[in-house]
Amino acid sequence: MTQQNPVSTLSQDNFFRSMIRGKTRIALAWFFAGLLIFSAREFPEWPGMLVCFLGATLRFWASGFLRKDNRPAVGGPYAFVRNPLYLGTYLMAIGTALAIEAWPLLAVVTVLFAIIYHYIILDEETKLAGIFGQPYEIYSQSVPRFFPRIWPPLMPAPRAILLKVNPEEAHLNFNWELGMKNKAYEAYVSFVGLLGFVALVAIAWKRFSA
Repeated sequence: MTQQNPVSTLSQDNFFRSMIRGKTRIALAWFFAGLLIFSAREFPEWPGMLVCFLGATLRFWASGFLRKDNRPAVGGPYAFVRNPLYLGTYLMAIGTALAIEAWPLLAVVTVLFAIIYHYIILDEETKLAGIFGQPYEIYSQSVPRFFPRIWPPLMPAPRAILLKVNPEEAHLNFNWELGMKNKAYEAYVSFVGLLGFVALVAIAWKRFSA
């Protein structure tokens, strides 16, 4: 068996990391919108709409705990997963695909999201580890990166551990002022915009194909 050259592997890794920097997430959003135009043939159904709403709610919730480059966010959804904002975005995307029963779109979104956000999260973890040091290492060891633990189900990290990471007890509570500063409301605006968009596209497809 031929061993892979570590230098080559590192070079490829750096190439992919450089590709996802900058405006990649914006480009991904536009690409997703383009796929919706070709996929939204049916009006949104409730199961998918509920998943999308849960994703928006997760993003809203997380926004009330995120203090950028100040203290590690450990309260609310950050006690369950280290990247609740990204998880919320993923749930909104797959929820939209489920709502219009666009199964190929769901698969494409999942694969692209996994590849692109894998490197985005790695870069951010490197940055946060450099800023917060050992407290962030403790946090990384105690809280899953993206999906909550399956067992015990939906259990947050122990409060004592979270306070080791961030000793400010007030940061364990949702802060409305902080949420508004982080534009938490945009999560629900996006929810309404996504489902309204696919509904309009479905109407257009049905009208022109009639």
